[in-house]
This record gives sequence, structure tokens and C-alpha cells, in this order.
Amino acid sequence: MPRPVKISLVSFRTLPAEAPDRHAKTLTRMAGCVDEAAARGSALVAFPETCPYLASGETWAATEPLDGPTLATMRAKASEHGIYVVCPLATEDEGVHRNSSVLIGRDGAITGIYHKNALTHEELDVGMIPGTETPVFETDFGQVGLCICFDMFHWEVGARLAAGGAELVIWSSMPPGGRWVGRWPMEFGFHLAAVCSNRCTVVDVAGREIVMNRGVIADATGNAVPPLTTTTIDLDRRLLCHDFNLKRLKDVCAKYGSHNLHIEWDRGECLVIFGSLMPDVSTDALMAEFEMETMHDYLQRSRRSCQQAIEGTYRPG
Repeated sequence: MPRPVKISLVSFRTLPAEAPDRHAKTLTRMAGCVDEAAARGSALVAFPETCPYLASGETWAATEPLDGPTLATMRAKASEHGIYVVCPLATEDEGVHRNSSVLIGRDGAITGIYHKNALTHEELDVGMIPGTETPVFETDFGQVGLCICFDMFHWEVGARLAAGGAELVIWSSMPPGGRWVGRWPMEFGFHLAAVCSNRCTVVDVAGREIVMNRGVIADATGNAVPPLTTTTIDLDRRLLCHDFNLKRLKDVCAKYGSHNLHIEWDRGECLVIFGSLMPDVSTDALMAEFEMETMHDYLQRSRRSCQQAIEGTYRPG
């Protein structure tokens, strides 16, 4: 059962630190990006790490409360257009400073807040406090996880997002990530959108680039072209290992017909990208019916079995 969702990512290069009324002008530009994403029919628009102050010389010092001007502006725009907004910023709550990413719902309410778990020493040295939770948020199109920059280098953050059922992870960052961007999707089986000031990339559940926009076209054209990368992903796709699953895929085709299924076999990487094309049958329902497992679940089972073999408790089958 295809679940297409259109998302927009903002390659947002902020104004120089010395620019007059810098923050107000930045919020005006951010609001315009939400307008453009809504005009394109996107369900969600996401900004880079600490977007209001990025590269301003104030990145960690300029914290805001949750009722501050940045989130007030983004909440108003989300409500105006009925669009989800991912707004990363440095937050302050009861004297605690964090590097945060806020998911705003279509109604303008705060759906959830993620606090960066893996802080750099630069952040720790100025008194920022790491988050300790990795929530996954329910939206009307799927399960969305958030993470930030240095989190990508920490496997356990991705593992917790996967355990929470994330289907799409928005990774807001300063550096664009490069080859790291495809690592988590192959391990954990979710789509990942990387949002950086000078590059935006979306990869599928197999870690393959769907779209990548390098550089900020808006700057080169004097903002004639909005700094948005927009694409559509199908959240009903699942990544499988071909071990044990090829025979089951034959059985699925025999019952439902190959024309009702999306099946890609990457034999060199032992991977299968699988999805239902039927409007009334989900991919997960087919996998349950034919006892297939995702690549992530297979790896988890393999780890458990290896540990059992070490302990002398493993039983075949």
C-alpha cells in the first residue's frame, strides 16, 4: 500500500553576523521557505542545525525559550499552511541549554522536541547539556525521528530511532555528512533526509540517494530560486536481506501477482527493497503473512543467536 509523502529541505545560508536586524530578517526568510514548501504541496519542511543563528558567531550562545520568536514564527506558519515544520535551534529551559530540534504539527502546536544526544566538546565546553531520550513522533503520514549533526557518528542513536519505529529520520546538521548519510538507512531500514546549509540529501531504505542538491542555488540567483530541495518518498518500502526471503517473495508473487509488488534485488549487496503496490494491503501485512523479516530484524536476530552460541544456549531453527 504505497504511502507517498512529499518533503522539502532548506539549504539555508544565514545572513552575516554583522547584518542589521539579522534575526528578524532570518525569520522572514525562514517564513518564506515555509510558504514555498506549502506551495509545492509538501507535507513537511525541515531546516538545518541551529538554523536561526548558524555561522553567526552566536551559534551556541544565542539560546531561545520555547516561547521565543523563532518557534512563534514557525508555529504561526505551520498553522497557516497546515504543514509540519522541523525547526532546529539552541533552546533554554529553566537555565538548561540544549541543541534541539522541534517538530511543529500542522495545527501549529509543538508535536515533539528532540535534544541532541551526542554533543561535541565545543558544545559541552560552553555548558550545553546532552539529551537522554530519542523519541519518535507520530504524524499523519508516518513515524518521524529527529537527530542532529554529531549524532550520526553514534550508532546507538540510530538504533534507538529504529527501535522506536522511525520510518523517516530528519538529520539536521552543519556538515553535510557525505557517505555517512547512507549508513543508518542500510542498518536500520528507514529513509533519511539530511538538511545542511549547503547541501540537502534524501536517501531511501537501502541508503541510495533519491535526490541531492549541492550548494545554494538561491544565493547564485539572488534568491530567484528558493533554497528548497523537494522530493517524494514512499514510506511503505522495506529493506530485506535476501537470505531466507527469496523463496517467500516467490510465494507472495504467486498469490498476489508481481504487478502488485515492488521488488528490487541488489544481489551484490544481498539486499531486497520490497513494497506493496496494492491500495488495500500494506507491505508490513504481506511481510507478516509470509513470515519475512526486515534487514534490521535479521541483524538483530543474528546478534542474539551469536551470543547464544557463545553461551552454549543456541538451538538451530
